Amino acid sequence: MTNTDYEVIIIGGGPAGMSAALVLGRSRIKTLVLNTESARNMVTTHSHGFLTRDGVHPGEILNIAKEQLLKYQAVTYLREGAIGLDTSDNGFLVSTPSGSYQSKRVVLAAGQKDHIEQLGIPGLAETYGKSTYPCPFCDGFERADKKLAVFGPASAAPHFAKVIGHWSKDVIVFTHGEKVQDEALVESLKLNRIELIEQEIQQLIHHDGMLHEVVLKDGTTIAREGGFLPDTKTTESVDFAEKLNIPTIEGHFGRPSYEVDENLESTVKGLFIIGDSRVGFGGVARSVADGSTVGAAITHQIIEDRWII
Repeated sequence: MTNTDYEVIIIGGGPAGMSAALVLGRSRIKTLVLNTESARNMVTTHSHGFLTRDGVHPGEILNIAKEQLLKYQAVTYLREGAIGLDTSDNGFLVSTPSGSYQSKRVVLAAGQKDHIEQLGIPGLAETYGKSTYPCPFCDGFERADKKLAVFGPASAAPHFAKVIGHWSKDVIVFTHGEKVQDEALVESLKLNRIELIEQEIQQLIHHDGMLHEVVLKDGTTIAREGGFLPDTKTTESVDFAEKLNIPTIEGHFGRPSYEVDENLESTVKGLFIIGDSRVGFGGVARSVADGSTVGAAITHQIIEDRWII
């Protein structure tokens, strides 16, 4: 099946994609949303930092978004993912397991996938989203003043500990066998009373995902009540932007970010990249803002296309 009637196709239905769909629906722009409903934030128990939805489960945000989109007949929501994105004479051809769809504009909002197991720390994946997290603005308040760990490579974990130290004065950096070569950085950690442990970790002791102890290779156990990760070994959920050779720039914490203009449109005309697909990790509020921005920008573009001069 091929449907050529959609004006916009949104790949991904997280906060960014659904926010874009809401604005486009209210603008009566015929829009297709493709969403696998397997977002990486579903591993956590609560989502924080988004006004009016602080503390709710990410699944609740999705369900409310789906319900509110029902009244906008211009929006079609399908629970399936895109498996291909190709340019065509009319714009883009998006393939799914059940068919293909054409559109002049595509919004890439499929987000990222975490690969915690690649950090090589036994037990860490089981605590992720329950007591260890990547974002202190999302989960730092709940871990405040607790015994915290920062797990990560020597190149990133000590720097990230500076941020985590804002929420707790009991922070230990674990580099899991890597040595921090920057002596000035090591001294800076000491001056700020942040302990650095470079020994390899044997395992994390947890109960139902709640971190209790870090066990080092020599058997030493260190009590911890939560942790943060500067690097979750993320990859893009889809590789469409990479295959289209969209250039990147350096973003927050050195993460690559796709190059877009003020409308969040990429160097390929008609392809917009928003949310975590664009920046790697931006949080719910920022993703919603991206979606709103791109929905309005596309509406203005379509208005201009239709205007007769």
